Amino acid sequence: MNAEKINRSYLETLSFSDLSKLADEYGVDVPENFDRRLLIGELLELIEEGKSSGNENMVISSDSVQDDSENLPSNYNETQISCILRNPVWAFVFWNISESDQAKLKELDDCNIMIRVCILSDDKEIKPVESFEVNASMDTQEQYILLPAGKQFFRFELVYVAGTAGEVLAFSPVITIPQGGQALNDFQPGKDDDYSEVIKLSGINKVLMEQYTNHRHSFAE
Repeated sequence: MNAEKINRSYLETLSFSDLSKLADEYGVDVPENFDRRLLIGELLELIEEGKSSGNENMVISSDSVQDDSENLPSNYNETQISCILRNPVWAFVFWNISESDQAKLKELDDCNIMIRVCILSDDKEIKPVESFEVNASMDTQEQYILLPAGKQFFRFELVYVAGTAGEVLAFSPVITIPQGGQALNDFQPGKDDDYSEVIKLSGINKVLMEQYTNHRHSFAE
């Protein structure tokens, strides 16, 4: 291998296979079930020994050397918004605003950033059936949003509002909310059901009650 600086931080980014190949260059046979942390420690010792003996093919550097990741940009300079479901009720929405868009927004008076939640009839629809907006801060890039119950398809739009003007800066892919069975969705303690006596013998009421008690989500603030 060509001369290069190697430290513990670098070795921890390598897969076990790559670590084994590196060890093989030192003539070390690594068992398949060998502990990865021990292998990294062995490699660090071997490289240090090579350095002490004058073998400069590999030079170990101090862990105090500045990590290149510190020089990475804070964003990728694109305006975009996306979403990950935490569960069928809460959505984790995160976004990024490019430098040019940030500069444009700073020039506007009384400019506010909002997340528009669009409810769609299906995952191919563009025009929302209904929508509502949630205030967002210019100083953050992420927010949890409570989704209305009984809806299946959502899209999130990053918008700005300045006075009476506004514009969509970016929009997310459509997300689909998993839907529970009708029996579970309609279940309420004390509510009469239409199950036959045979179905009741299966214990369905007990199952629905446990699900309602242990897994329903609170909409309280």
